[in-house]
Amino acid sequence: MASSATRDGSSFIGADGHLRNDPEAVALVHHRARAEPALRGLADLEFFGAEWGSSGLHFAGKWRASGADVILKVGVSPAQRWWTETIAKEDPSLAPMLFASGSRLGDIDLGWILAERLPGGLHPGWCGLEFGMLMAAGARFHRLARNHPTGPHSVVTVDDVAGWIRSAMVRGAPGPAASMLDRLDQDWTFVCDVCPPEICHGDLHMANVLMRTPAPQLSDAVLIDFEPSLMPWAFEAAYCQVLNSDPDRVGWQGLVPLMGVRRAALGLQTISGTDLKRVEAIALGWYALRMWSILGPDTDPSWRLPSVWRAATDSYVTQAIRS
Repeated sequence: MASSATRDGSSFIGADGHLRNDPEAVALVHHRARAEPALRGLADLEFFGAEWGSSGLHFAGKWRASGADVILKVGVSPAQRWWTETIAKEDPSLAPMLFASGSRLGDIDLGWILAERLPGGLHPGWCGLEFGMLMAAGARFHRLARNHPTGPHSVVTVDDVAGWIRSAMVRGAPGPAASMLDRLDQDWTFVCDVCPPEICHGDLHMANVLMRTPAPQLSDAVLIDFEPSLMPWAFEAAYCQVLNSDPDRVGWQGLVPLMGVRRAALGLQTISGTDLKRVEAIALGWYALRMWSILGPDTDPSWRLPSVWRAATDSYVTQAIRS
Protein backbone atom coordinates (compact mmCIF):
# COMPACT_ATOMS: atom_id res chain seq x y z
CA MET A 1 0.00 0.00 0.00
CA ALA A 2 1.27 3.48 -0.85
CA SER A 3 2.50 5.52 2.10
CA SER A 4 1.13 8.94 2.98
CA ALA A 5 4.11 10.41 1.12
CA THR A 6 3.47 8.43 -2.07
CA ARG A 7 0.22 7.98 -3.96
CA ASP A 8 -0.53 5.44 -6.65
CA GLY A 9 -1.38 6.63 -10.13
CA SER A 10 -4.82 5.01 -10.33
CA SER A 11 -6.65 8.34 -10.25
CA PHE A 12 -4.91 9.24 -13.51
CA ILE A 13 -6.17 6.13 -15.31
CA GLY A 14 -9.31 6.48 -17.43
CA ALA A 15 -12.11 3.98 -18.00
CA ASP A 16 -10.29 2.68 -21.10
CA GLY A 17 -7.28 1.68 -19.00
CA HIS A 18 -5.06 4.40 -20.46
CA LEU A 19 -3.60 7.44 -18.77
CA ARG A 20 -6.13 10.26 -18.81
CA ASN A 21 -5.38 13.13 -21.21
CA ASP A 22 -8.05 15.57 -20.09
CA PRO A 23 -6.93 19.11 -19.13
CA GLU A 24 -7.04 18.38 -15.39
CA ALA A 25 -4.84 15.28 -15.67
CA VAL A 26 -2.41 17.00 -18.04
CA ALA A 27 -2.08 19.99 -15.70
CA LEU A 28 -1.47 17.77 -12.66
CA VAL A 29 1.15 15.66 -14.44
CA HIS A 30 2.83 18.81 -15.79
CA HIS A 31 2.99 20.24 -12.26
CA ARG A 32 4.51 17.03 -10.86
CA ALA A 33 7.05 16.94 -13.68
CA ARG A 34 8.16 20.50 -12.97
CA ALA A 35 8.65 19.55 -9.31
CA GLU A 36 10.47 16.25 -9.97
CA PRO A 37 14.14 16.59 -8.83
CA ALA A 38 15.44 14.34 -11.61
CA LEU A 39 13.89 16.71 -14.18
CA ARG A 40 15.32 19.98 -12.90
CA GLY A 41 17.40 20.25 -16.05
CA LEU A 42 14.27 20.32 -18.20
CA ALA A 43 13.04 23.61 -19.71
CA ASP A 44 10.12 24.77 -21.88
CA LEU A 45 7.94 21.78 -21.02
CA GLU A 46 4.77 21.68 -23.14
CA PHE A 47 2.13 19.00 -23.62
CA PHE A 48 1.43 17.64 -27.08
CA GLY A 49 -0.89 14.93 -28.32
CA ALA A 50 1.32 12.24 -29.80
CA GLU A 51 -0.10 10.11 -32.61
CA TRP A 52 -0.74 6.56 -31.37
CA GLY A 53 0.20 7.90 -27.94
CA SER A 54 -2.77 6.71 -25.89
CA SER A 55 -0.50 4.63 -23.65
CA GLY A 56 0.92 7.76 -22.04
CA LEU A 57 1.14 11.53 -21.94
CA HIS A 58 3.84 13.22 -23.99
CA PHE A 59 5.55 16.54 -23.26
CA ALA A 60 8.19 18.30 -25.36
CA GLY A 61 10.99 20.35 -23.86
CA LYS A 62 14.71 21.11 -23.85
CA TRP A 63 17.48 19.63 -21.74
CA ARG A 64 19.37 22.67 -20.45
CA ALA A 65 22.79 21.02 -20.16
CA SER A 66 23.02 20.23 -23.87
CA GLY A 67 20.19 22.22 -25.44
CA ALA A 68 18.82 18.97 -26.87
CA ASP A 69 15.15 18.67 -27.79
CA VAL A 70 13.59 16.00 -25.61
CA ILE A 71 10.35 14.09 -25.07
CA LEU A 72 8.99 13.29 -21.63
CA LYS A 73 6.64 10.32 -21.74
CA VAL A 74 4.61 9.76 -18.57
CA GLY A 75 2.65 6.58 -17.89
CA VAL A 76 5.38 4.18 -18.98
CA SER A 77 4.89 0.58 -17.88
CA PRO A 78 7.58 -1.05 -15.72
CA ALA A 79 8.39 -3.47 -18.57
CA GLN A 80 8.76 -0.70 -21.15
CA ARG A 81 10.96 1.31 -18.81
CA TRP A 82 13.14 -1.73 -18.01
CA TRP A 83 13.79 -2.50 -21.67
CA THR A 84 14.37 1.17 -22.54
CA GLU A 85 16.97 1.42 -19.78
CA THR A 86 18.60 -1.88 -20.80
CA ILE A 87 18.87 -0.84 -24.44
CA ALA A 88 20.39 2.50 -23.41
CA LYS A 89 23.20 0.55 -21.72
CA GLU A 90 23.74 -2.25 -24.23
CA ASP A 91 22.75 -0.98 -27.70
CA PRO A 92 22.11 2.77 -27.34
CA SER A 93 21.75 3.45 -31.06
CA LEU A 94 18.69 1.17 -31.21
CA ALA A 95 16.55 3.70 -29.30
CA PRO A 96 16.49 7.48 -28.76
CA MET A 97 19.16 8.69 -26.33
CA LEU A 98 17.86 8.25 -22.79
CA PHE A 99 18.47 11.21 -20.47
CA ALA A 100 16.58 10.04 -17.39
CA SER A 101 13.84 7.67 -16.22
CA GLY A 102 11.94 6.83 -13.08
CA SER A 103 9.08 4.92 -11.50
CA ARG A 104 7.59 7.92 -9.69
CA LEU A 105 6.78 11.47 -10.68
CA GLY A 106 6.90 13.57 -7.54
CA ASP A 107 4.57 11.85 -5.08
CA ILE A 108 2.71 9.84 -7.76
CA ASP A 109 3.55 6.28 -8.82
CA LEU A 110 3.79 6.94 -12.56
CA GLY A 111 6.63 5.58 -14.66
CA TRP A 112 8.34 8.00 -17.05
CA ILE A 113 11.24 8.31 -19.47
CA LEU A 114 13.00 11.39 -20.83
CA ALA A 115 14.58 10.81 -24.25
CA GLU A 116 15.86 12.78 -27.21
CA ARG A 117 13.23 14.07 -29.60
CA LEU A 118 13.89 12.91 -33.15
CA PRO A 119 12.48 14.70 -36.21
CA GLY A 120 10.22 11.95 -37.53
CA GLY A 121 9.60 8.33 -38.37
CA LEU A 122 9.61 6.01 -41.35
CA HIS A 123 7.11 6.70 -44.13
CA PRO A 124 6.58 6.12 -47.88
CA GLY A 125 9.23 8.74 -48.65
CA TRP A 126 11.72 5.87 -48.53
CA CYS A 127 9.91 4.27 -51.50
CA GLY A 128 9.41 0.92 -49.79
CA LEU A 129 12.89 0.64 -48.27
CA GLU A 130 11.43 1.74 -44.94
CA PHE A 131 10.18 -1.79 -44.33
CA GLY A 132 13.65 -3.27 -44.58
CA MET A 133 14.96 -0.72 -42.08
CA LEU A 134 12.14 -1.53 -39.67
CA MET A 135 12.70 -5.29 -39.97
CA ALA A 136 16.44 -4.78 -39.38
CA ALA A 137 15.74 -2.82 -36.19
CA GLY A 138 13.34 -5.51 -35.02
CA ALA A 139 15.99 -8.17 -35.61
CA ARG A 140 18.49 -6.15 -33.57
CA PHE A 141 16.04 -6.13 -30.69
CA HIS A 142 15.65 -9.91 -31.00
CA ARG A 143 19.42 -10.29 -30.73
CA LEU A 144 19.62 -8.08 -27.65
CA ALA A 145 16.65 -9.78 -25.98
CA ARG A 146 18.35 -13.18 -26.23
CA ASN A 147 20.71 -11.95 -23.50
CA HIS A 148 17.76 -11.22 -21.19
CA PRO A 149 15.42 -14.25 -21.15
CA THR A 150 14.10 -13.23 -17.73
CA GLY A 151 13.48 -9.61 -18.69
CA PRO A 152 9.84 -8.54 -18.21
CA HIS A 153 7.61 -9.71 -21.03
CA SER A 154 4.17 -11.05 -21.86
CA VAL A 155 3.53 -14.35 -23.66
CA VAL A 156 1.40 -14.99 -26.74
CA THR A 157 -0.35 -18.35 -26.31
CA VAL A 158 -2.49 -20.59 -28.47
CA ASP A 159 -5.44 -19.52 -26.33
CA ASP A 160 -4.74 -15.90 -27.27
CA VAL A 161 -4.86 -16.78 -30.96
CA ALA A 162 -8.09 -18.73 -30.45
CA GLY A 163 -9.55 -15.64 -28.80
CA TRP A 164 -8.54 -13.46 -31.76
CA ILE A 165 -10.22 -15.84 -34.20
CA ARG A 166 -13.43 -16.17 -32.20
CA SER A 167 -13.71 -12.41 -31.67
CA ALA A 168 -13.09 -11.78 -35.36
CA MET A 169 -15.81 -14.27 -36.29
CA VAL A 170 -18.26 -12.50 -33.98
CA ARG A 171 -17.47 -9.29 -35.85
CA GLY A 172 -18.14 -10.89 -39.23
CA ALA A 173 -14.61 -11.57 -40.41
CA PRO A 174 -14.37 -12.50 -44.11
CA GLY A 175 -12.80 -15.71 -45.32
CA PRO A 176 -12.81 -19.20 -43.78
CA ALA A 177 -12.03 -18.08 -40.22
CA ALA A 178 -13.89 -21.06 -38.72
CA SER A 179 -11.53 -23.41 -40.54
CA MET A 180 -8.57 -21.64 -38.98
CA LEU A 181 -10.04 -22.34 -35.56
CA ASP A 182 -10.56 -26.02 -36.44
CA ARG A 183 -6.88 -26.49 -37.33
CA LEU A 184 -5.43 -24.11 -34.75
CA ASP A 185 -3.73 -26.70 -32.52
CA GLN A 186 -2.05 -28.35 -35.50
CA ASP A 187 -0.89 -25.02 -36.94
CA TRP A 188 0.31 -23.74 -33.57
CA THR A 189 2.46 -26.82 -33.00
CA PHE A 190 3.99 -26.51 -36.46
CA VAL A 191 4.75 -22.78 -36.15
CA CYS A 192 6.37 -23.13 -32.72
CA ASP A 193 8.42 -26.13 -33.87
CA VAL A 194 10.03 -24.33 -36.82
CA CYS A 195 9.93 -20.79 -35.37
CA PRO A 196 10.44 -21.21 -31.61
CA PRO A 197 9.05 -18.41 -29.43
CA GLU A 198 11.51 -15.75 -28.30
CA ILE A 199 11.25 -12.28 -26.81
CA CYS A 200 10.26 -9.81 -29.53
CA HIS A 201 9.55 -6.06 -29.54
CA GLY A 202 5.84 -6.86 -29.30
CA ASP A 203 4.45 -3.80 -31.09
CA LEU A 204 6.61 -3.36 -34.18
CA HIS A 205 4.99 -0.98 -36.66
CA MET A 206 5.57 2.35 -38.36
CA ALA A 207 4.32 4.43 -35.42
CA ASN A 208 6.94 2.91 -33.11
CA VAL A 209 10.03 3.72 -35.13
CA LEU A 210 11.95 6.97 -35.58
CA MET A 211 14.77 8.16 -37.83
CA ARG A 212 17.73 10.48 -37.41
CA THR A 213 17.97 11.11 -41.15
CA PRO A 214 15.37 12.45 -43.62
CA ALA A 215 13.94 10.43 -46.50
CA PRO A 216 15.23 8.93 -48.67
CA GLN A 217 18.58 8.74 -46.85
CA LEU A 218 19.23 5.25 -45.47
CA SER A 219 20.30 4.78 -41.86
CA ASP A 220 19.54 2.62 -38.84
CA ALA A 221 15.98 2.92 -37.58
CA VAL A 222 15.37 3.76 -33.92
CA LEU A 223 12.72 1.87 -31.93
CA ILE A 224 10.39 3.15 -29.20
CA ASP A 225 7.48 1.90 -27.07
CA PHE A 226 8.79 -1.58 -26.36
CA GLU A 227 6.07 -4.05 -25.33
CA PRO A 228 8.15 -7.25 -25.30
CA SER A 229 6.36 -10.50 -25.82
CA LEU A 230 7.49 -14.12 -26.06
CA MET A 231 6.28 -15.35 -29.44
CA PRO A 232 7.52 -16.73 -32.77
CA TRP A 233 9.52 -13.95 -34.43
CA ALA A 234 7.44 -14.31 -37.61
CA PHE A 235 4.50 -12.80 -35.69
CA GLU A 236 6.42 -9.52 -35.41
CA ALA A 237 6.74 -9.16 -39.19
CA ALA A 238 3.24 -10.48 -39.96
CA TYR A 239 1.67 -7.90 -37.64
CA CYS A 240 3.49 -5.07 -39.40
CA GLN A 241 2.51 -6.38 -42.85
CA VAL A 242 -1.18 -6.64 -41.94
CA LEU A 243 -1.14 -3.04 -40.70
CA ASN A 244 0.41 -1.83 -43.96
CA SER A 245 -1.46 -3.91 -46.56
CA ASP A 246 -2.26 -0.96 -48.79
CA PRO A 247 -2.25 -1.62 -52.56
CA ASP A 248 -1.23 2.00 -53.15
CA ARG A 249 1.98 1.55 -51.14
CA VAL A 250 5.17 -0.26 -52.13
CA GLY A 251 7.43 -2.54 -50.12
CA TRP A 252 4.95 -3.92 -47.58
CA GLN A 253 4.72 -7.46 -48.92
CA GLY A 254 6.96 -10.34 -47.88
CA LEU A 255 7.92 -8.93 -44.49
CA VAL A 256 8.27 -12.34 -42.82
CA PRO A 257 10.98 -13.54 -45.24
CA LEU A 258 12.51 -10.05 -45.18
CA MET A 259 12.85 -10.19 -41.40
CA GLY A 260 14.34 -13.66 -41.82
CA VAL A 261 17.05 -12.17 -44.05
CA ARG A 262 17.77 -9.42 -41.52
CA ARG A 263 17.94 -12.00 -38.71
CA ALA A 264 20.29 -14.24 -40.69
CA ALA A 265 22.64 -11.29 -41.17
CA LEU A 266 22.89 -11.08 -37.37
CA GLY A 267 23.45 -14.81 -36.94
CA LEU A 268 19.95 -15.47 -35.61
CA GLN A 269 17.75 -18.49 -36.34
CA THR A 270 15.60 -18.24 -39.45
CA ILE A 271 13.40 -20.43 -41.67
CA SER A 272 13.56 -21.39 -45.34
CA GLY A 273 11.72 -23.22 -48.10
CA THR A 274 8.23 -24.58 -47.64
CA ASP A 275 8.40 -24.12 -43.86
CA LEU A 276 8.90 -20.38 -44.34
CA LYS A 277 5.99 -20.10 -46.77
CA ARG A 278 3.66 -21.98 -44.45
CA VAL A 279 4.67 -20.03 -41.33
CA GLU A 280 4.26 -16.77 -43.24
CA ALA A 281 0.76 -17.67 -44.45
CA ILE A 282 -0.43 -18.86 -41.04
CA ALA A 283 0.98 -15.87 -39.16
CA LEU A 284 -0.57 -13.41 -41.61
CA GLY A 285 -3.94 -15.13 -41.30
CA TRP A 286 -3.84 -15.04 -37.51
CA TYR A 287 -2.81 -11.40 -37.34
CA ALA A 288 -5.35 -10.33 -39.94
CA LEU A 289 -8.02 -11.84 -37.70
CA ARG A 290 -6.48 -10.28 -34.62
CA MET A 291 -6.75 -6.84 -36.19
CA TRP A 292 -10.26 -7.57 -37.48
CA SER A 293 -11.26 -8.51 -33.92
CA ILE A 294 -10.08 -5.05 -32.83
CA LEU A 295 -11.19 -2.88 -35.76
CA GLY A 296 -14.09 -4.79 -37.27
CA PRO A 297 -15.29 -4.00 -40.80
CA ASP A 298 -15.79 -0.23 -40.50
CA THR A 299 -12.26 1.12 -40.67
CA ASP A 300 -11.33 4.78 -40.78
CA PRO A 301 -11.00 5.58 -44.53
CA SER A 302 -7.99 7.78 -43.77
CA TRP A 303 -6.20 4.58 -42.72
CA ARG A 304 -7.73 2.00 -45.06
CA LEU A 305 -10.92 1.87 -47.10
CA PRO A 306 -13.29 -0.73 -45.61
CA SER A 307 -13.45 -2.56 -48.96
CA VAL A 308 -9.65 -2.77 -49.15
CA TRP A 309 -9.43 -3.92 -45.52
CA ARG A 310 -12.04 -6.65 -46.11
CA ALA A 311 -10.31 -7.88 -49.27
CA ALA A 312 -6.91 -8.03 -47.55
CA THR A 313 -8.29 -9.92 -44.55
CA ASP A 314 -10.16 -12.37 -46.79
CA SER A 315 -6.99 -13.00 -48.79
CA TYR A 316 -4.81 -13.58 -45.73
CA VAL A 317 -7.26 -15.99 -44.11
CA THR A 318 -7.81 -17.90 -47.36
CA GLN A 319 -4.06 -18.23 -47.99
CA ALA A 320 -3.55 -19.50 -44.44
CA ILE A 321 -6.07 -22.29 -44.98
CA ARG A 322 -4.42 -23.24 -48.27
CA SER A 323 -0.95 -23.45 -46.71
